[in-house]
Amino acid sequence: MATSARAFVAIVFGLLAVAFVAETVVLVVEFRDAHWLAFATQDSHTFLFFPTLGILALAAFYLPAAALTDLYWRHERWGKLQFAAVLATVAYLAASVAVGFDASRFRSVWEIKPGALAADTREPVGCGTPDGPVCERMAILEAIGNVEQVSRSRLGLSDFIRSCAADRLMEPPPEPERKRFCFAATPLDERPLLTSTEDCCRAQDRYQERIGALANDGGGRSLTGTVHSLVLPFKVFFLIVLGVISVGLALRHESLSRRYPDCIGRIDAGVVVGAAAMIFFPVMSQAFVETADALYGTAQNEGFKPIVPFMSFGFGAWALLLLLFFYRRHDREVELAGKALGVLASAVAFVKYDLIVALINRFVGSGAGSDAILFLVLLTAAGFVALRTLGRRMPNGQDRTTA
Repeated sequence: MATSARAFVAIVFGLLAVAFVAETVVLVVEFRDAHWLAFATQDSHTFLFFPTLGILALAAFYLPAAALTDLYWRHERWGKLQFAAVLATVAYLAASVAVGFDASRFRSVWEIKPGALAADTREPVGCGTPDGPVCERMAILEAIGNVEQVSRSRLGLSDFIRSCAADRLMEPPPEPERKRFCFAATPLDERPLLTSTEDCCRAQDRYQERIGALANDGGGRSLTGTVHSLVLPFKVFFLIVLGVISVGLALRHESLSRRYPDCIGRIDAGVVVGAAAMIFFPVMSQAFVETADALYGTAQNEGFKPIVPFMSFGFGAWALLLLLFFYRRHDREVELAGKALGVLASAVAFVKYDLIVALINRFVGSGAGSDAILFLVLLTAAGFVALRTLGRRMPNGQDRTTA
């Protein structure tokens, strides 16, 4: 394998790793005195996944990416032209998708400067006290704290999600509505006021409007929000590239086995470890959606949140492509065992997906604390050890029995 191919992939993946870490570092520094940990855990798919398991995935897919790069640069007819065309297309798609996400009118709390957040108060001022009026909305940071406290005491937040859009084709249920706590409307004290869906939805709308007004103010946007806009194309590029790599591995598995027999064992190890690392991204994204629905309401129909279900389906297709590459290169027994485990895991995920999301939300999402960071760091370190160990144990091309 040519050194130039390895160097090219190392530079691209290195830039991605720097971008992953930079955004989280900026968040910690800018909001070190203002709920940075709550922001990081409630948006763990953004601030915790990429600088840990995302970097592990980069390391795992480095050799597969380098092998495909070398294959197209040196061995495929018109390979360099194909490679350049695919790279340009991926870059264009990443930039376009990132611009679309960033153009959403729904903003995140961490896109507002810490000073503006600290100055924000409940509406009306003095509400929520024994002698005061009922709140129309909570202060922004106070509602974030509500989510943090409740998430650490319960498994998931699905019970607090309200449907704020009335179905014109169905009449309301005849029984009286069950009132619930509303993060955006009520102080969290010993006996919090329970609200109706109508009142909570109204408070969620005012809460989201206030966030948008502060974030879109020219002097109110945080440095973290600016860096996020700059880093977002890199993250989208990373996700699309993984899909392109998986397609390349599935289509060129024979050429890779023939031309890089000494590396194929480490390529297999990278596929296994990288796929295991990326499993966390769609589930952590779904946990973020659950938290956002409970805090802001279900009316957000722009940006990242609406595509999460489709993204989860896309990750399933991506995993199938990797399995197509991996199992076609191993003996029949390994293939059957892997398929059986895959079917079992799919069945468990289908039946208990809500429980899985609730567990992720509790321990690596909005209900987590600094222990979540430690867990992800240790999991990433274990992944690097597994990548090295599996790379030594996976059979190379000349030792493999092809099915």
